[in-house]
Amino acid sequence: MHVNTLYPIVHADVHFTRLEIHQLLDLSKKHYDGRCKAASQHGGILYGWNNMLGNEAGVDIDVEWKQLDLLCKIAEMENGCAMLGSMPLRGDLGTKLHGVIQQMRDRADVLCAYNDGLST
Repeated sequence: MHVNTLYPIVHADVHFTRLEIHQLLDLSKKHYDGRCKAASQHGGILYGWNNMLGNEAGVDIDVEWKQLDLLCKIAEMENGCAMLGSMPLRGDLGTKLHGVIQQMRDRADVLCAYNDGLST
């Protein structure tokens, strides 16, 4: 057995305000996609994050790329706008999420370049 390639997984420690989580919950509940709807239901990530809030004004969450991608899909309903490829979303929430995606892409590029350097 041998390793062909190593892939870095980028996480982001993101602070979500109570308002942002509630906006995402609301958008999730109204979403056309079942996976997006599930995020706000019992056992879904937004349901869990809302429980984490307690009486706090916000919460810091370790977000993986896969979760962020789901959040962007949920937020596409904001202002009736969809995210196509790397086109930013129009709404404030979508713009913030797109900013986190860009930072994660930048970090992933650095890690991949470092990884490529190790293999040569």
